Amino acid sequence: MSTVQALYVAFVGLAGVAMGSLGLLMLGHLMSKHWLAPVRAEAEAAALTMPVLLLVGIPLAFSLEQLFPWAGQDLDLPAARATFLSPGFFILRSAFYLAVSTGIALWLIHTRSVRRTSAIGLALLAPVMTFAAYDWVLSREPQWWSSLFGFAFATSQLLAALAGAILITLLKTEPASPKRMVSLERALLTLALLTVWTWFSQFLIVWLTNLPHEAAWYVRRADQWSLGVLGFAVITMFTAIVVLVPSGVSRIGMILGSALVLLHHGAHMIWILRPEGGTSWPGLGLAFGAAGIWIAVFSAVMRSRPTYAEEAAEAP
Repeated sequence: MSTVQALYVAFVGLAGVAMGSLGLLMLGHLMSKHWLAPVRAEAEAAALTMPVLLLVGIPLAFSLEQLFPWAGQDLDLPAARATFLSPGFFILRSAFYLAVSTGIALWLIHTRSVRRTSAIGLALLAPVMTFAAYDWVLSREPQWWSSLFGFAFATSQLLAALAGAILITLLKTEPASPKRMVSLERALLTLALLTVWTWFSQFLIVWLTNLPHEAAWYVRRADQWSLGVLGFAVITMFTAIVVLVPSGVSRIGMILGSALVLLHHGAHMIWILRPEGGTSWPGLGLAFGAAGIWIAVFSAVMRSRPTYAEEAAEAP
């Protein structure tokens, strides 16, 4: 895995968590402030890390030919798709995705009418996340297409964002009472089941149609190493579901379930992104460095945000 590919994996992973947290925040505002309250500070902090992704993405903009075959090769693509995947237009769209997400996050944090803002923001974020998934992930293999991929990818990011927020909340020195988080626990289980269903549905559709380009996407991810990563992702996800299924899971159970979901998410993203080449210590160091900067910014924002303790205490 080259340094560019390592930075790419870090960028997509962190962007997914940030956008997923923004989506989670807006869904929470639309449903109930009490439902969201225990993890609101965490979701806000993650959503406000979007500017970090702009910095991480700048080096990638100068290395597209190392990540996307259409950027450095003359592929036999339809004229419309070839124009859509031109490097300049791709960079412009990527900047637009990050700018819109950043704008929504800032607007949501500073507005008083959070429900109205959330409704408008979700209507904007949904297509942004869908097209970002197509551009940043699916276009690495431009001959392959799936209309379900954007929804499945966005669902995975929402799941990871909620699991991370719950885990951080429960690991605090003064964690929220598990009774206050029953709704979040059910939401985590629902998202986990929805994630399994969407990705399996996509595989089933490809398997039934048996089209060459679509099948090849899975075949390329069927080598021994990739199958090991996928097996780990499947095992951790189903273990998390088993842990979360009983009603009224304890604090330890919620911590375990959330941690397993995050392990699943990391392995699943690596399987999907499929970085090429062997392990590169400089590449790994760069990826962990980018993640470390993101975590540092997240922690700084967390310290500056309200805790919403009163809202959490009022939660039924």
